[in-house]
Amino acid sequence: MSIHLGGDKYTREPARADGRLPRLVQLAADLVGKPLSECRVLDLACLEGHYALEFGLHGAEVVGIEIRDANLVKAEFARQALGLENVRFVQDDVRNLSEEKYGRFDIVLCYGILYHLDAPYVLEFIHNIHDVCDRLAVFESFVSIKDEVSVDFRGKQYAGRYYVEHDEDADAKTKASDLFASIDNVRSFWLTLPSLLNLLTDAGFSTVYDALVPHYPGQMGDRPTLVAVKGRAEKVLSSPVTADFDLGRQPEIQRIEIHPTNVEYGWMHRTAKRILPQSVKDAIKPALRAVGLLHADPTPEGIIEHRDHQSRKS
Repeated sequence: MSIHLGGDKYTREPARADGRLPRLVQLAADLVGKPLSECRVLDLACLEGHYALEFGLHGAEVVGIEIRDANLVKAEFARQALGLENVRFVQDDVRNLSEEKYGRFDIVLCYGILYHLDAPYVLEFIHNIHDVCDRLAVFESFVSIKDEVSVDFRGKQYAGRYYVEHDEDADAKTKASDLFASIDNVRSFWLTLPSLLNLLTDAGFSTVYDALVPHYPGQMGDRPTLVAVKGRAEKVLSSPVTADFDLGRQPEIQRIEIHPTNVEYGWMHRTAKRILPQSVKDAIKPALRAVGLLHADPTPEGIIEHRDHQSRKS
């Protein structure tokens, strides 16, 4: 990582920009609700400490957790060179995260670690992050584009696939030497994006945002930046039927629904829409929707019907 040490010196030569960092700093500053200098920040699996040090330079109190000796030596070297007494690096396994051990934080950074953990630890890990988080948890992770397997956790199902981290016969030294792989598990469990969103909701986060701006050059569609907010559940007051409406869980099979005003139908559809009485159109709409020739009903009842229909198809 290219951490500036002053003058023309960087920890990496030649220096290379990290496109993720401007996005991270900006979204944290925009959403945390107070100056970064008043925040307590946790950087999980912090590698060489670049992100922890960045928030330290903004005046935050920072704890960086990292398990590998080689990474900690680099992180501590940079911390001392920058004279940041408000940053502390701890050698530990992130799977040991708890409020009792580390306290609570305004901002929790979970960059590049979720996809290195196996089930059920990765699922428990999200709940642990929620427990230590007071406001924001920022996740940057690969997600699976396939729901090949399903894992049960606390009575709910989460889909994804397994990814090989190490050879089955790899010893501890070999595993530790691979700085961009898991520390001990030979496989990891990659959640699908819908299952990750469901897991964040189940853990207790009130809203989750997909960060798109600032733009990150080289952003991949299967590696989103998600911002989970730990807020207070609000109830709709103006409409009891809406307040009681069950939004349901994120479906694994997701099709992008297009509003009818964006759809260009053929001449037969346009002619029928113009000349048929409304009563006739209302009567045939359910049949046309059932066979996919007409967009889904956008009302809550229509959403439920469409969701049930898709579940039966899958």
